[in-house]
Amino acid sequence: MPNTEFRREFEFLPNLPKSNLDDRAFNDLVQECKLRIPRYCQEWTNHNPSDPGITLIELFAWLVDQMLLRFNQVPRLHYVTFLELLGIRLRPPTAAETELTFYLTKPVIAGESYPVRVAKGTEVATVRTETEPAVVFTTYADLIIGQPALKGLFTAREATETAPSASELENPVVTGEVDWEAMGSVRLFSTSEHDNCFYLVLAPAVDSQEGASPFINGNGAYRVNGNGRGNFSLNGAIAPGENRITGTVLALNFRGVIAGSTGIDPADPPLVWEVWDGDRWRSGILRQPQDDRTKGFSFHELREQGANPEGEGADVILHLPQHWPEAEFKPGYRGHWIRCVYRRSRQDQGDYSYSPIINRMRVRAIGGTIGARECLTVFNEFLGISNGKPGQTFQLEGFPVLERDPEQESIFVKLPDDALESEATLEVNGMVGQRWREVEDFSDSDVYELDEDEDDKRHYTLDSRTGTVQFGPLIYEPSRLKHQTLERTGLQPWGKETRGFSTRIGPADMPLIAADDSEHMQRREWQYGKIPPRGAEIYMTAYRIGGGTRGNVQTHTLNTLKTAIPYIKSVTNHRPAEGGADAESLDEAVLRVPRVLRTAKSAMIPEDFETVAKEAHPGIYRAHCLPCTTPGIVRLLVVPNLTNWKNPADIDLRTAFPYGMHPDQTFALETKVRDRLLAELKERKPLGVQVHLEPPNYVGVRVAAEVLLNPQYRSETLETEILSRIQTTLYRFLNPLTGGFDGKGWELGRSLRGSDIIAILQDLVEIQSVGSVQLYSIRHHPRQGWLLNERPELVVDPGSLGLICSWDEERLNPGETAFASGHEIHTQ
Repeated sequence: MPNTEFRREFEFLPNLPKSNLDDRAFNDLVQECKLRIPRYCQEWTNHNPSDPGITLIELFAWLVDQMLLRFNQVPRLHYVTFLELLGIRLRPPTAAETELTFYLTKPVIAGESYPVRVAKGTEVATVRTETEPAVVFTTYADLIIGQPALKGLFTAREATETAPSASELENPVVTGEVDWEAMGSVRLFSTSEHDNCFYLVLAPAVDSQEGASPFINGNGAYRVNGNGRGNFSLNGAIAPGENRITGTVLALNFRGVIAGSTGIDPADPPLVWEVWDGDRWRSGILRQPQDDRTKGFSFHELREQGANPEGEGADVILHLPQHWPEAEFKPGYRGHWIRCVYRRSRQDQGDYSYSPIINRMRVRAIGGTIGARECLTVFNEFLGISNGKPGQTFQLEGFPVLERDPEQESIFVKLPDDALESEATLEVNGMVGQRWREVEDFSDSDVYELDEDEDDKRHYTLDSRTGTVQFGPLIYEPSRLKHQTLERTGLQPWGKETRGFSTRIGPADMPLIAADDSEHMQRREWQYGKIPPRGAEIYMTAYRIGGGTRGNVQTHTLNTLKTAIPYIKSVTNHRPAEGGADAESLDEAVLRVPRVLRTAKSAMIPEDFETVAKEAHPGIYRAHCLPCTTPGIVRLLVVPNLTNWKNPADIDLRTAFPYGMHPDQTFALETKVRDRLLAELKERKPLGVQVHLEPPNYVGVRVAAEVLLNPQYRSETLETEILSRIQTTLYRFLNPLTGGFDGKGWELGRSLRGSDIIAILQDLVEIQSVGSVQLYSIRHHPRQGWLLNERPELVVDPGSLGLICSWDEERLNPGETAFASGHEIHTQ
């Protein structure tokens, strides 16, 4: 880092009074020297300022005074050096991540086409402009778009929150495939009542023809399997899981008759598509209403558009998750489960007059989704030739470097011919040599302390920010100081030799050393980490460069394939890229150091438990450790983070949560996150201490306010949009994640007053003034649920363990509540 950064004044550091390490001033030093004159030089009797000796005393006192002035201060360069001695390093940038969806030119259908593979490392970029370079994302796993097959269809009278039992699944099916000819038409809902649903069981197809299914890879090459099961591997043999359908973009084709008046709005059907993730049912696989081209199984207006619903049918496009475990809710039907629930998301949605009917269904894969991160991968970069000296460094061409995978991204040293016989070697890419292992530092790399579990100390360090590779240094020790120290330790206070120090090494004038440490103590130099032999060629097998906020691109911006892939028509990102952050600055590191020093590996004080909880899992946004009231029990209030958002400040509540966040639906701590947190605390807490995870006491608030809009916004066309924007502002302000005036979440135990609402609304450019403001609290009753206080309150106090939040109960849970919790805004 530049030297100018060392001299910066950290104005943000607390300006606390600091005591001087040595408080002697110039006069004190002069007087102290004068008092020492009679002791050391009795003949010196003239102590007047005109005496030349006094002049020398004053001169040296001035020099000492200047030294003490600097001694009582810690220069910024020293401060940074102290941080380095503590092992503090500036964090490198992190790469943004997203999901890329690849669409096929021709769908994959069981028995008619073969799986398609998009290889790991496929690069997709944004469009390059005159002012902005392209941002490149790289996939970090293989995408297999397999052959989906329908194994079963069931109906149920009620959609349970947990896994359904075998007795709840109705409707006759045939093992393996649905026999549509025998079934005729199928009613999708049993009684056409709310929470009716139907289940679909999907699994990869099994090829019936022995050895006849080739596998299409990213290069367009065909590979024939060995047993016809549709599973393939890199060498042509079948590997389980290759013909997978996880992450597939699925097209469910339904055929039926155009219905009459079903009672629903075909453009807004009351249906929810969900998928079983192994723990619970999750929605969101139907990305947008336009993906349901059946119009809620009414097939409305399809004939006018030139489509034949009875012959061709209509599709429902589902984006299946990448992590999708198999389940077996009914014997003989093991696979991936999807369900469609008849449930209204709003109260104004129409109901079905009768159950929709279909007479055939078909499934095909039209694409697939895989994760990607913003980076470029460099392979087999030649760094240089070793000179055989310790501490040599090499520079990577690209930096900053992202976190390495030790199995695939490491240093490979191609040994010279004269060293091949004496060293254990392996062959990589036609080169014979050795793999070296990256370490954080060389503190445990002493080559004289051999460890059978280590790789002969073939270690190196890599600075992620600068891309500098360094091999082990050679440390020289001052021999004279070492000999003097040994000589003193070998003698007792009265001069007699200590037992065990009778053995002498070398001439008689050599100092005495312990016999059992003779070989260790004779060394005058210490080598940490081995050195590549002279003439060895050094390569970096692979590394990834990238990171930073530039990678946080918006939706549908990654649509340019860097290289063409057979059978791939297009690619896009259906959600924005998140998580990209720039490299840590020195100011940020200085603010981080107190927390690092305060929190050791063991959690002892409340701040330690809070820090451990926040660092245990990204699904935890805040944690509050309560004062200990019961010995041996630590109560920890946890506010979970949204799983789809890494930075709550980036949440757009208008699109993500247009009706606020319900505490029971949004702020429930997931089981996986809870288990990960408890496992981390178990390793860090003292023995015998129990940690209880509890949610805060969420208190809802409903705001009724009157506002006066500025003249340019007083129109019927703008008023509805402005009122919606005001409600979104209140949902963001009254929120545990994005609330408060700083936007970092509502503070625990902080009360809400009407003046707070006035202050936040007056910042909006559309509002000229704010009139009356009324606050209504919503509190949770153990038996009656959420209850609205119909009387306005001047101050809503959540209590010392409470958090303010807000949501619209009527919109989120239509038909299940008797009160309105949404904000009410009136214009004057």
